[in-house]
Amino acid sequence: METQLHPGNGLLAPPVKKELIMLENVSPKVIHKIMAAEGYLELGMPIQALEALHAVEDAGPLEAMRLYLIGEAFLRQEKYHEAIEPLHQAARLFPVMESRKAWSSLSDCFRLGGYEELAEVAFLTAEAVEELEVTYETLYQEQIHCPLFGWNDLSSRLTDFSETSNRFDRSRIPR
Repeated sequence: METQLHPGNGLLAPPVKKELIMLENVSPKVIHKIMAAEGYLELGMPIQALEALHAVEDAGPLEAMRLYLIGEAFLRQEKYHEAIEPLHQAARLFPVMESRKAWSSLSDCFRLGGYEELAEVAFLTAEAVEELEVTYETLYQEQIHCPLFGWNDLSSRLTDFSETSNRFDRSRIPR
């Protein structure tokens, strides 16, 4: 059974939204609580978001998202020290191409918590992930619009090769 979700345009990154729709082994209750928490955060209600997120017993493959939202809820309450651990765990659990927001939020928490050097490291990591995203997208678009190897050319070359030089039809050289 496929769960249809209609998340807001807030915290969930687009790749994560697609994955939420395709997850089959995650309880609909878990998905509902995570989506509710996102909604609470978009409405400026971090305490309610935390209540919804702490009610999730096993987020399974959505654990990174759950931790990210917990960190964001603490960040919105200006509880920077409490936000650091869940944001750091989320940044490490997310696939690299989806971790930029977590690293960026972690950088904010470090900076606001007085850890300037750590803030800079997290910021540089977020920038590196963003650069990877842009480079990947550029390469992907180039490949779609200008493939490196044309399969149509290959078949015509093979056809030409087989028609012009059949090694079995040549006469043998006498010894």
